Amino acid sequence: MKIVGIIAEFNPFHNGHKYLIQKAKEITNADVALCIMSGNFTQLGNISIVDKFKRAQVAIQNGVDVVIELPTIYATASSEFFARGAVNILNSMHCIDYICFGSETANIKELTEIANKLIFNDKQIWNNITEELRNGISFATARQNAISKFLTKYETDISSLPNNILAIEYIKTLIKLKSTIEPIAIKRTEQENITSATNIRNMLYNDKNIYSIQKYVPNTTHLSNFLFNDNMYTLLKYAIISKGTRYIANINEVTEGLENKIYNEINNSKNYDEFIQNIKSKRYQLSKIKRILVNILLDITKEDFISLNAENNAYIHILAINSSKKKEILSHINQYANVPVITSINDDIIKNLDVTIGNSLSLDIQASNIYSIISNENINKDYTNKI
Repeated sequence: MKIVGIIAEFNPFHNGHKYLIQKAKEITNADVALCIMSGNFTQLGNISIVDKFKRAQVAIQNGVDVVIELPTIYATASSEFFARGAVNILNSMHCIDYICFGSETANIKELTEIANKLIFNDKQIWNNITEELRNGISFATARQNAISKFLTKYETDISSLPNNILAIEYIKTLIKLKSTIEPIAIKRTEQENITSATNIRNMLYNDKNIYSIQKYVPNTTHLSNFLFNDNMYTLLKYAIISKGTRYIANINEVTEGLENKIYNEINNSKNYDEFIQNIKSKRYQLSKIKRILVNILLDITKEDFISLNAENNAYIHILAINSSKKKEILSHINQYANVPVITSINDDIIKNLDVTIGNSLSLDIQASNIYSIISNENINKDYTNKI
């Protein structure tokens, strides 16, 4: 069985994703497309507009054969940790032949050369980033300034493009793991019926209905009840006020007194958008601020982040699977994977897992329950989901 792995958020699933899946299968001649997908909170610090189970089912309906949840600790982290967590899961399965991703350039040789240079100069790059941050520069700018010292102008330019950033991080992780998985880049395409997930979310946010986005998504029925960050503001406000500055200072990614700004501005802001604008500064980009707010909501401390970002925190939590291939796929994964394969959840299963994995899975369940509270749906869907 030949398997191609894809890492995605599907927030929401759109025609560009469908195109990527079709091309990935076509180029690799794979029998199975396996997707590592973010859960209910995403890498840019957003709440998913549709819950992970619905998004997983739509992916299955449109060419994916099995959807595995990317643990929350990675799904809500910066691009480096997001990529590391997802690729580590694929590598631990020992049966993935390819990893396929969209990028602004489809030149794997160029991306790999950049990845190797960044790995070789990693220590000096981080020293340079630290020095830049001391001068009040944002992390994104500090990173670009630091890596530009070791890359050509052309390499620096292409490494700053959003999809290339993730592509390079995927390749870096493959190199560090000495993985046999072959990376394949598919150039992002411009077509009349394809636009980005960000554009689709903006259209939904502004129009509050699905009619404006119908041409961009293969199935709109799952978008009948969608959420935005506005919807989590009340719960977030309670979390900030009840925990206070001393606790917020221990939340992952909170640095240099930002807890005071967060605590003060929650009292001066009428809604989520106003709140993040009040916190934003030259130093702190919106994506980092939004991730911090998700960390507060999900109660992810610096200690949690360090302990859960361990090499042994890899597990395969299957959210959905192609019913016609279910038996064959599960047999194949179980034969080769050296990490837990989880097809259903109960308390006994969690107790019998390695402590790190059990804590990480518990965080995934907590994130799902918070999402269910915000969407006014039943909690503990992870316990009742059937594949």
